[in-house]
Amino acid sequence: MSGELAQKLELMDSIPNNTASQKVTRSKEIEKIKGYYTSNQSFCYLQEHENSGVLYDKFIKSLYDNGRKYWYCINALKIHGGILNHRFLECYTNYPVIPLKKHLPFNKVMQKFVEQGILVYNNSDYLLAPKFSLNRNSSLAHKTIEQIKENTLSSFNMLVKNTGLISFKTGELFAEYGKFRWAFKGVSNVTGLVQNGNPGFVLADIIIGTQIYEDDVRFFVEKLKHIQSFKNAPRLIPFLIVDDLDKEALTFLKKHGIVVGFIGELFGQKYAETLKELITILKNAGASLKKTPDKYLDLIEQLKKYNEGLVNNIRGALFEYMVGHIHLTTGQSVDLGREIIENNARHEMDILAIYSDKVVIAECKAKKSMVDIDVINNWIDIKIPAFKTWIDKQETYKKKGLEFEFWSTSGFTADAFDRLKRYSESAKKYKVTYFQAGEMREKARLMDNKKLKEALDNYFLKIDV
Repeated sequence: MSGELAQKLELMDSIPNNTASQKVTRSKEIEKIKGYYTSNQSFCYLQEHENSGVLYDKFIKSLYDNGRKYWYCINALKIHGGILNHRFLECYTNYPVIPLKKHLPFNKVMQKFVEQGILVYNNSDYLLAPKFSLNRNSSLAHKTIEQIKENTLSSFNMLVKNTGLISFKTGELFAEYGKFRWAFKGVSNVTGLVQNGNPGFVLADIIIGTQIYEDDVRFFVEKLKHIQSFKNAPRLIPFLIVDDLDKEALTFLKKHGIVVGFIGELFGQKYAETLKELITILKNAGASLKKTPDKYLDLIEQLKKYNEGLVNNIRGALFEYMVGHIHLTTGQSVDLGREIIENNARHEMDILAIYSDKVVIAECKAKKSMVDIDVINNWIDIKIPAFKTWIDKQETYKKKGLEFEFWSTSGFTADAFDRLKRYSESAKKYKVTYFQAGEMREKARLMDNKKLKEALDNYFLKIDV
């Protein structure tokens, strides 16, 4: 911190503290993050610390010790792999989403982080800036985990509605209550919650797919403290839905009167274990495919027994995993959901497959409707040039052959197919291939993998899914 640095300079150079402070302030060699700390302090570091792996740990500790109200946001991103959809991040911080006296609103806090280059916003997600060199969840894992959360919240809605804990049709996801965002809100007329003729509320947030410690659940306690301090505050039943929890975090939540909703207790232990396994393999997709390539096929079958709706919701992510599986049978390595920044925009590679003699970048679509011309135009005119530019910069890849693939479970519209065909035939410097149901079935047949062939036919290519 700038105050500590000034004290060190004061002793080292035998100068007054004011002079030392001015020296720190005026130094052009020292990078500073300011506007978040008590006593108008700054967090100081050198440019060489960027991408060193230590900057993030020091920065988050500085917030915890000297700027706690801003720490909640950065910690939420840390425990969720460095990336969060803005709706969930609103829940995981204790910043109001509607202006509240003496509180900075969520949007202003986020704007401040983005303007100072601490966070990046891509119109839906907030990400920790690359300079912090934090290993981030792939977009595949990130999107799938958030879909699982939303599905779990919908199931929770059904549970509390069907048991009469909330009134019919009052359950809302990502609702505002008390000027803060909650993953779930429902109105309750249960005896004991009604006060002076006014109903009470059931509020819930959800954290899954990560280790959870005491500090990680403080945001929930703080939000409750804020709304319970309001005059005539209604009575509440607060739930925090989790798949696992550190013992001290559990004690902390119980001490503050919060109901801990373990997914295993709410929806069944086998379902919870299956979800946990699925999240684990998606977060480590490349390694999981290499070690246990068929595991996800077993998980699909198990999940379909417990929650077919969820399986259908994450069908796209599982299809990417299957295409990665196909490539890894003959390739050296596979990366799923790799994001790059090229041509002044962020682009995602569904599959990046590395072979001894080539690099394959595959686009995967597992939807009911056919892929239309707009999607193909975007892939050909925007994505492929960006991917090509990126590959040309990679010393280990640029001498290999380059191939682009488009996989669609539902095929292509006539004009989209025509554009693909013409582009494939005209491409000279790289190969362009496209796959529909027939080509996929042939790939599966050649692999001689019964499980994969059955999953492809019964889950990915079945028209009525």
